[in-house]
Parts: sequence; structure tokens; C-alpha cells
Amino acid sequence: MNAVAGLPSYADPATLRQAEVDFDPTTSTLYWWMKPAPRPCFNAALLHESMQFEGAIQKHGGWFLHHGREHKIENAVFGSRFPGVFNLGGDLEFFVQEIIQKNRPRLHAYAHACIENMHRRISGYDARIVTYSLVQGKAFGGGFECALASEYIVAEASATFSFPEVLFNMFPGMGALTLLSRRIGITKAEDLIMSGRVFTAREMHELHVVDEVVADGQGLEAVNHSIRTRQRRRNAYRAVSQAKRVCQPVSLAEMQAVVDIWVDAALALEHRDLRMMARLARAQDKTASAAKFAESEPFLEIEAANQ
Repeated sequence: MNAVAGLPSYADPATLRQAEVDFDPTTSTLYWWMKPAPRPCFNAALLHESMQFEGAIQKHGGWFLHHGREHKIENAVFGSRFPGVFNLGGDLEFFVQEIIQKNRPRLHAYAHACIENMHRRISGYDARIVTYSLVQGKAFGGGFECALASEYIVAEASATFSFPEVLFNMFPGMGALTLLSRRIGITKAEDLIMSGRVFTAREMHELHVVDEVVADGQGLEAVNHSIRTRQRRRNAYRAVSQAKRVCQPVSLAEMQAVVDIWVDAALALEHRDLRMMARLARAQDKTASAAKFAESEPFLEIEAANQ
């Protein structure tokens, strides 16, 4: 008798180490909390866990395991467990090492893993899932891009946003231009990216990048309130989400083409650019202790330029 081919396993939160997952069955809402170690950035382990877990959600049409039972996800909320930081973006220490060694395959694999994870969220996992980003603290570089991958962004008042890549002669290639241009137009998106500025949550709201700004400590309740108020008409809201993806499509092919440009640009960086990247990598390390984050000199320099 021929063996039956095994189906892909359901996404199981018990396999996660770099993130935590909660689930509210009353609203069918999954909460994905990043807790990357040793620094609050997109390290290889977090990327791998995201690809496995979120890839399984996509394969099963929005179903996953929670406490051993199968549940259908209708909403997904993305946030951070790291105090004062949503996410600082790419693993700069890894970038410096691979660029020095001219290791294109490893840079290419890392970058494509990032955009594949991003595209799953942008597409609602091909399962009509409505996505929310809850930004508490700093969303820099790839962390900002991660927030942009959601349909609805809630930021607490003290949250800050920046693309610091221009400081080391680079650009954010994992979705920034693609996603910002859909929200605010290509010209404003380019201006924002090339400014290197740190923007407040209020400024991002005024530019129509952030959808809602709330007081510190009220972000999760604001997201939950939005989900609850949409419950009665959730079929209509989910349909509108689908329609928006049709009206302003974001293809994986577009993101792949842009990220390949990013890889080429990274490998063209000069020594002085890598020195600055290394300084920012050390700043990422300092955030391993939230209490010491404010002492992170390079990131303070970015913010000082905004005064």
C-alpha cells in the first residue's frame, strides 16, 4: 500500500523562541510579539522562525494551532516585547561581516527571507486576514518596513520612526519605497527615506503613514477596540481589505527586484560606509538592555539631527 503524502504541519507557537504568540478566540485575533535576542533586530533566527510559522499559516489558509486546538485567524497584530523598541531593523553586524567577505549568496538569502515574510503579511496570508502593527518605541530601518507591511498602524505617542540607512550610504530595500509610495506617493516616500530623520508618531500621522496615535500604554487597547468595533461588520471590512490589495497591488516580484538592487548596493559600500554601519551595529547591541538604550550614541546622533 502506498503511503499518503504528509500535509504541512500547522503553525505551532510552541516552536517559537524569538517571538511569542497569543490568541483571542472571541475575535479570532493572533498577536505576534517579537522578542529577538541578543538584540532587537531581525536576526537569522527570528527570520527563520517567522518563515516557518507564518509560512504554515499561509499554507493552511489562516489556520494554526493554539493550545493543541485548530483555530482560524481573522486578524493579526504585530508588536514587540522589547521595552522601548518595536524593532531596529536589519542585523547590521551580520551585514558588515558579509559585505567585507563579499558574500552575495548569504546577503541575498537574508534579504529575500525578509521580503517573503513581509509579503505574507501584505497579502493577508492569502486568507483574508486583516493585519495591524502596534508600534511602541523605536521602529528603525527594517523595523519601520515591518510596521508598514500591515494594513493598519497604531503608534503610541512616544514611538519614533526612521530610515537611518542613508547615514551609511544605503537605502532601505525590504519594502520601504514600495509600501510608502502606496501610502503617500513616490515623491514624498523618497524624500522621507533620503532624509535620514527620526520622525515622531504625530508627524507620521500627519503624513498619513500612521493611522492612529494614542497615549503611551494605550496602544494595545486601541488595536483591540478597532478590532472589536469592526466585528459586527467584519465580512465587509475583510472584503474591503481584499479590494484594497487589488487596487494597490504589491507583487512579490516587485519586492524581489528592489531587494536585489539593495544587495548590489550593499556590496558596493566603501570602507568609511562600513565603519558607520559598524557604529550603528554597536548601538543595536546597547539596546540589549532597555535601560541603556538612551545612552546609545549613534542613535542619539540621528535624533539630534531632528532637533
